[in-house]
Amino acid sequence: MKREPSALRGRTRDSSWQWLMIGIVLGLGCASVFCLAAYAANLLAINIPGQGVAFAPNITPTIIEREVTRIVVVTPEVTPTQESPETPVPPVVGGSPTITPFIAVQPTQPGGQSPIATSTTTDILISTPISATAFVPGVEPPVVGVTLPAIVPTSATAFLPTELVTIPGGTFSMGTDLAEATRAIDDCRDRDGGTGCDIGLTTDSFPPHSVTVNSFSLERYEVSYRQYVEFLNTLGPRSHLNGCGGQPCAAVTGQGAGERPNSFIRFDGTRYSIASELYVDRPVAYVTWYGADAYCKSIGRRLPTEAEWEYAARRPDGRLYPWGNAWDASRARTSRPQNLLGPEAVNAFPSGISADGIYNLAGNVAEWVQDWYGATYYGEQATNPGVIDPQGPPSGTLKVHRGGHWDALPLFARTVHRGDQDPLDPRLSIGFRCAAAPQATAPVAPVGQPTIALPATAIPSGAGN
Repeated sequence: MKREPSALRGRTRDSSWQWLMIGIVLGLGCASVFCLAAYAANLLAINIPGQGVAFAPNITPTIIEREVTRIVVVTPEVTPTQESPETPVPPVVGGSPTITPFIAVQPTQPGGQSPIATSTTTDILISTPISATAFVPGVEPPVVGVTLPAIVPTSATAFLPTELVTIPGGTFSMGTDLAEATRAIDDCRDRDGGTGCDIGLTTDSFPPHSVTVNSFSLERYEVSYRQYVEFLNTLGPRSHLNGCGGQPCAAVTGQGAGERPNSFIRFDGTRYSIASELYVDRPVAYVTWYGADAYCKSIGRRLPTEAEWEYAARRPDGRLYPWGNAWDASRARTSRPQNLLGPEAVNAFPSGISADGIYNLAGNVAEWVQDWYGATYYGEQATNPGVIDPQGPPSGTLKVHRGGHWDALPLFARTVHRGDQDPLDPRLSIGFRCAAAPQATAPVAPVGQPTIALPATAIPSGAGN
């Protein structure tokens, strides 16, 4: 018997799609109402294609102030320098040296936060009382969203400046000639056993030309670690990175930004110290040209010009070494007769002082001077005889250093030799000393004063063996 379907079942099946549609409409309506409420309350941002990036909700952000050190790594352009032809390697106690590019800080470009290095090694802290200094480093420009602490000296200079020696003005023959340079190259090869001894290492000192220098004062000794570490402490923490006119002052020990593994300057995040007791009174190194310039200015002095430096080293008779014309290895610290790994104290080699009592103008560490380097500058000056107090080229990319150093051959310790280096690329072999106005009034060299000429018998072959 066939069963007829019930009326209720038929009605239920026929109306089910209607209930489904009602549910969908109610769901979409509730979602629309929720979204409109969120948009009105700035809790939802709608990005319409083709209309660009949606604006962020109109909420005032909270800016958290924090100290940051802005560091930009700059790989300096390497230009060949007139170092020892044997390419000496700086010493490392207990291991081989690792030379890494120095980190230059560009104060006009904001960067990330730099971690502060810590040290658990007991340091030699210089804790002399301090008094006010005239040196004020460059002011950092603002960075949106952060507060940069200014690196300003918090106290006075604690370091005792080196004694000044007055150098009377005069006229001398600056530079050298082919005959002297050829003898020096022969000695470099035959007497000192040097390799790569080439006349090209001397030609930027050609030709000799007459220069007059006014009276000035020069520090008796090279600036020591003791003095320079105190200078950094007057500038404050992290000043080695950009505290010298907005440029790096020096490299501290380590492997990171603004660090060199062989530096004897240590920074623990708060204070600077000397990494070895043996180096307290040795000449400071790994100082940039800007770091040397800033130190001198902080004590009311300046770097000597190249002409002043050579004049002081050659007085009074145009000598090729501060003590005379014959090489004597016992009077200066160079790589001959042997490399003893590092410079001696700033008052070492009293038998090698200049006529005015200036120490270590030959060897120990080379010394930054004021001038930019120009390979043809001497030739240009020779066309302008009688120049007074030359200042070097008006611009350049390298700075001059003079006097040779502990890891170079005697060829480079000659008073006429010129070295050059990137001012932001400090070396373990380069330090400095400061100059100043004369301590006592001295007359300007009168016209016609006898010129100090280069001796014809300078550097006799085999001298100093």
